[in-house]
Amino acid sequence: MLSWRQGLGCATIGCVCAVADLSVHTSWVNNSDFVRAVVDNGAHGVLAFLCWAVATGLQCNDDIIHSILCGVLSCAVDVDHFLAAGSLNLKAALSLRSRPPFHATTLIPVIAMLIKLASMLRPIPHLKPLPWIFIVAWFTHHIRDGFRRGLWLWPFGSTDPLPYWLYLMATMLTPVVTMVILYVTNSRKCKVMMTSIEHL
Repeated sequence: MLSWRQGLGCATIGCVCAVADLSVHTSWVNNSDFVRAVVDNGAHGVLAFLCWAVATGLQCNDDIIHSILCGVLSCAVDVDHFLAAGSLNLKAALSLRSRPPFHATTLIPVIAMLIKLASMLRPIPHLKPLPWIFIVAWFTHHIRDGFRRGLWLWPFGSTDPLPYWLYLMATMLTPVVTMVILYVTNSRKCKVMMTSIEHL
């Protein structure tokens, strides 16, 4: 059972999704490629930040740092537009004929496993949840893009655009699933959260 704060957090995430998705269709955003790119990418970062923050409850300093990291990693997905364009020109980056590599959803588990292996070879307690931070960051980005373009499941192709309700529900439930995974895998250094989950 979720606490009222977690429930409110999940509802807030849904509201941020709706506001962000509406804002990118307004004239003041659409009239400028730069503004549209900043608003859209910023929305990805805010949603990822909120998902990790709600999942952990921001109960210790690491949670705040990890939430910020989650947001930054989600924003970083769009760097591949510039890499694929071979230019820092925004118009070129937004005019690609195909999706750039970081938007392949099938890469998420592969990269997460590589991060996990690296962390096992050189354990750093503060970075123990890094594979899950990465998954949340990139998953929320991909699922938001997915309702507009579908998910790119390289090398198998792309799905149809996701129903809007599915995108909203998946994003709103991400903190809940993350919270359970972090508890089951004991992936957090902060012990306050462990105690609170045991009393759910």
